[in-house]
Amino acid sequence: MYELDATRVLRRYRTIPYRSMQVEADIMERARANDYPVPRVHEVTQTDLVMDRVDGPTMLEEMTSHPWRLRKYARTLASLHHRLHDIPAPEELEAPLGDGAVIVHLDLHPLNVIMGPDGPVVIDWSNAARGDSNADVALTYVLLMAGTPDEGVFQKLMAKVGRSLFARPFLARFVRKDVMAHLDPAAAYKLADRNMSEAEQRAIRRLAATTRR
Repeated sequence: MYELDATRVLRRYRTIPYRSMQVEADIMERARANDYPVPRVHEVTQTDLVMDRVDGPTMLEEMTSHPWRLRKYARTLASLHHRLHDIPAPEELEAPLGDGAVIVHLDLHPLNVIMGPDGPVVIDWSNAARGDSNADVALTYVLLMAGTPDEGVFQKLMAKVGRSLFARPFLARFVRKDVMAHLDPAAAYKLADRNMSEAEQRAIRRLAATTRR
């Protein structure tokens, strides 16, 4: 991510991504048109996305600084899921995780929420697609319980305070059995991610195995 000026940032891929950047931009604009907190997109090319700059710490940074507010942030994250899943997705949009008719983010965790001056804003829509709301929640649960890629501080925080202190109130905002029904597909989806470390893969497999008992 690069700062262009006081109000805009540039997200640039080094190579052309697997799908058109216009798809990501269109999903973001569809969400924004439905009053969802997402940066406004200004320009799109094959490798670049110019969007509004949002100032503020990530939800993860806020959790690290104020661990006594974990439950509050868990409820906020759950609310962001609910609001997103109220937005219908175009039928032609791909559905890589569960068949469904709503927009799913597929990476909605505390690292991808900026606590801006006007409230939380969701970023990094590169995986967003059409899908099942419970599958999206299950994927976030997998990330919360098994660690977030390339962010050791998240794992350290969760190990220190106990993952369940955040994951439990988050999951309580949904119908647990409906979410857990999608845990295995969500785990398989993340295991296919080449950015996952061996340690994270082992943690995901343990989580899936434990949940089946």
